[in-house]
Amino acid sequence: MLQCRRVWSLKKWNWIPKYAPIFVDRSCLLNLVVTMYIRKKTMRNQSNGKLYIYHQLVETARTPDGPRVRVLCHLGTLDITDSERKIISVLVDRKARGLSNSGKFSEKLEQLAEQIYLKYLLSGKLRDIEPRDDGKAEKQMTLPEGSIVFTKSCIETGYHRTAGAELVGLKFWQLLKLDKILRECNFSDREIDLSKIAVLGRLISPGSECHITRWFNKKSSLSEFLSVFQDTVSKDSLYRIGDKLLENKQMIESLIRPRLKQLHSLVDVVYLYDLTNTYFEESKAKSKLCKRAKSKEKRDDCPLVTLALVVDQEGFPVLSRIYNGNQSEPKTLPEILIELYAGFDELLDKMAKPSIIMDRGIATKENIQYLKDHHYSYFVVERRDSVKDYNEEFSDLSDFEEHHVSGENRIYLKKYAYTNTARVLVYSIGRSIKENQIMSKRESRFLVEAQQLILSNQKGSIKDSDKILVRIGRLKEKHSTIASKYTFQLDKDPLNNQLVKQIRLIPSENVPTKSAFPGCYVIETDVLSLNAKQIWDFYTNLTEVENAFKSLKSELGTRPIHHQRDDRVESHLFISVLAYSILKSITYTLSKQGCRNAWTSIKWMLSTHMRSSIFISDINGHRHHIRQTSFPEAEAKEIYSMLKIKITKNQVKHKLHL
Repeated sequence: MLQCRRVWSLKKWNWIPKYAPIFVDRSCLLNLVVTMYIRKKTMRNQSNGKLYIYHQLVETARTPDGPRVRVLCHLGTLDITDSERKIISVLVDRKARGLSNSGKFSEKLEQLAEQIYLKYLLSGKLRDIEPRDDGKAEKQMTLPEGSIVFTKSCIETGYHRTAGAELVGLKFWQLLKLDKILRECNFSDREIDLSKIAVLGRLISPGSECHITRWFNKKSSLSEFLSVFQDTVSKDSLYRIGDKLLENKQMIESLIRPRLKQLHSLVDVVYLYDLTNTYFEESKAKSKLCKRAKSKEKRDDCPLVTLALVVDQEGFPVLSRIYNGNQSEPKTLPEILIELYAGFDELLDKMAKPSIIMDRGIATKENIQYLKDHHYSYFVVERRDSVKDYNEEFSDLSDFEEHHVSGENRIYLKKYAYTNTARVLVYSIGRSIKENQIMSKRESRFLVEAQQLILSNQKGSIKDSDKILVRIGRLKEKHSTIASKYTFQLDKDPLNNQLVKQIRLIPSENVPTKSAFPGCYVIETDVLSLNAKQIWDFYTNLTEVENAFKSLKSELGTRPIHHQRDDRVESHLFISVLAYSILKSITYTLSKQGCRNAWTSIKWMLSTHMRSSIFISDINGHRHHIRQTSFPEAEAKEIYSMLKIKITKNQVKHKLHL
């Protein structure tokens, strides 16, 4: 098959054989005979009389009306002298014409020239040669008189920037009307663009502010779709915009929730509440927020900060709050509910309030009573071990309802209805296998340490009964779930009652512990109208908040945190929650279309969609630029179709078709 190349000729796209010369009408190059240079401008503020200096990259172009000066891009304030400005102007102009440098200059000037040239390429004002798709392209190319010939070796590509995930992120930024929300919080247009960089950077390329800065400046095409911000971003500007987002946290969360409900047709049926913590690599000795406690990520060696999150039954965020790393989980529930319904609690009756589902660590007797007193419906597994109250029932599953869940997993349910509450006894085969494996590992570790104590006694290393009792107490404290299954028997020396001749470990008989009933738990609720399976279904919604924490920590790179200031730690977590709102919107929309891929897989499929620059040098030494979005591949095209994102061949800056 004849290979072809698409070229710009006669102001239309045409297909010609790949190895044929490339012809461009000379009349199209009338505006391309230019001289490019950096111009210094001054402006005086009329209110305070202060003089400001800024720079522009401009060109003088030959037009039918005579020479004209055109601004290509604004450069802001440059810390350079007039002589350096002239040198940089020459370097940028030679880069634009495709010529090599005539000499070696300082690293500062070389880097500054490269940054200005890149900003020029991304400015969208590349000498008016962007292709126009007027729908009248000729089927066959004709060569006019006076055409200039280009050869294959004169064509180059460069400045490739990712566009796939950026287009998807911007799509849902617009659908959630985050621009409008931030304007209501008195954000300027530039601050809105910086917010997009911070939030979408966390969504697409999670990491520190330094990492997001490098991603935005070097790898992403996001700057080409921003309305105002056209400069290279610095980490300090991301820090400052994070501070402002945190200042408006309460208002932003209150405004974004109605948009999520409207966009995805959500109804507040259930609120899921849980806490997690994440760690720091530094000591954080002077921090009031970061404290040492038990880490849920097994990083007890690091200081922690706690994130409390309320999500709905679909996993969309409702409210977030940051606590100290050593915060007691049960004490947070009343505070969260007061903040959630601040000013509206008296207006909401029992039916208007969503049911509360919370993790076992929060479901204390006091918190359950708080929910009852304030007329909240609830589905909880009590913090205390309530399985031992139903030992006889769990010993015989013959009168339980059997339900198939997934794979080989089955559950057995039995409901007990009381005056104001109902309890569902649950036995899960899958959970039983998992708990048995955990208990087996714990028991083996306990037995190893107990055997070490016995051997030490046999060798005579430890004979004193008081010291042995201390060691046994530590073992029982460390392995509390296993130690109750065993009894230590001390055989003392008949001549000296203080000395122990032998230590024996004897298994206990008929000890009613939770470890004796793996896979069993009891769900309590005040909703009496539901059957056992419906109550179990409601409680298993709690996995949505666990999935939210998993996305925050893994897909959005929340851990570890490297910030030094407490307010920066809070803004880091809040930006992650905002990014999660967009992530959840994307995955939820795709799941409705049958695509259940994780966000990491979606980004990988979109990574091949790029924006690139095409450079063509003619025989007269002029260099011509085309900034083009590539055609999406099959997987990316399918995702765009499901998300209703229209990708055009000539998609250019400020014309994002959604």
